[in-house]
Amino acid sequence: MAAPELKQWVAAAAPSESSLEQLQHQYAGYCHALMPHLTDAKKIPVTLYEFLSGKQNTSEFIRFVDQVPQIKQLLQNKDYSSTVWAPSNTALQRLSNELSEEDVLALLQRHISPSFLPIYFLLTAPTIDTLFNPDQLNGAQRIIVRPSLNGLRVNSQATVIEQDHLVANGLVHLIDQVLPPRPTIAAFLAALPSSDFDLFQSAVKQSGAILNILHDETRRGGTVFIPTNEAFRKLPGEVQTYLFSDEGAASLQTLLRYHVIANQSLYSNRFYDQDSAPEHFIQTPEATPEHTIPTPEDQADRLWRVLKGVRRFPLPTCLDGQHLTVAVTRCGGLISMMVNGIANVTVQDGLASDGVCHVVDSILFPPLQDEDAEVQPVLSVEDVKSRLA
Repeated sequence: MAAPELKQWVAAAAPSESSLEQLQHQYAGYCHALMPHLTDAKKIPVTLYEFLSGKQNTSEFIRFVDQVPQIKQLLQNKDYSSTVWAPSNTALQRLSNELSEEDVLALLQRHISPSFLPIYFLLTAPTIDTLFNPDQLNGAQRIIVRPSLNGLRVNSQATVIEQDHLVANGLVHLIDQVLPPRPTIAAFLAALPSSDFDLFQSAVKQSGAILNILHDETRRGGTVFIPTNEAFRKLPGEVQTYLFSDEGAASLQTLLRYHVIANQSLYSNRFYDQDSAPEHFIQTPEATPEHTIPTPEDQADRLWRVLKGVRRFPLPTCLDGQHLTVAVTRCGGLISMMVNGIANVTVQDGLASDGVCHVVDSILFPPLQDEDAEVQPVLSVEDVKSRLA
């Protein structure tokens, strides 16, 4: 994973308001900021395949499509809507010509979403799925599309240079870079800027248990909450000293396991469980199927439909069945996440090929048996020992 992409991801601060009312107020400003990016697209009566074939700057993309019959058929299918994030010819020419059939298929799948996703969808969903399903992920690989000072960004690296080409069976957005395969969670953690995360990184390197979990080939998906160096420094001085001493080494390794969930991938706006189909967090009662194209009659309603509410997710950690609780507060595309009532998720949705990572601003400790999961008093060394015993 490229260092610039990671730095841009870390810099993308998430909403911190846990109050739905305050989040709704922020949402009004969010919509206002996005308005310049919303255009009225006119539908062109051709298929995705025909449009991309006739567009000079996507001839390289079509060359790859022609190598994969099932993708070509999908883009020709007028009964199903897709959204294509098409890299420009310049972006694709940087790729090696020695791609296997499997590599070409995966490349195309990473750039196609199986639903109708105009740019205004940013108002309701920070992450969206694609056709690509990695072997170690319990759902589709997702991508992030968010506004930035340089325009609309995809996965913090590619910029949308042309948007909302509306055709008979979907949409095309042209991007200036190829979306590469996502790293594993282990590789993602190792590549984080050491200036902000080296305490957690060094602890993970020393933990055989965590490394075994992350490299377990039977695992399908997962969620890791990554505390910053500043989160460690917020602990009382004696607790910091203890955790990073020889005496506290075992406690630190135990503590790490409480930050890792296996086989469940909790994104800001999607949840992949091990035994159930992926689900959205807040569903509207009259939700319109995502794969249908809006008509003039329902366009306005679908454009401004706001998904909002609060939902709590109890997630089983890798610490002997101990759970943590994530409260997700949502108003449209603005989503805040809080863990155990004390830790804010300051950076959301670090996408990996085998799960998702979130940055938290406080260290997560399991509650005592007789304690509310969201009430955690100031910790002492003895308190740490009792919680991690």
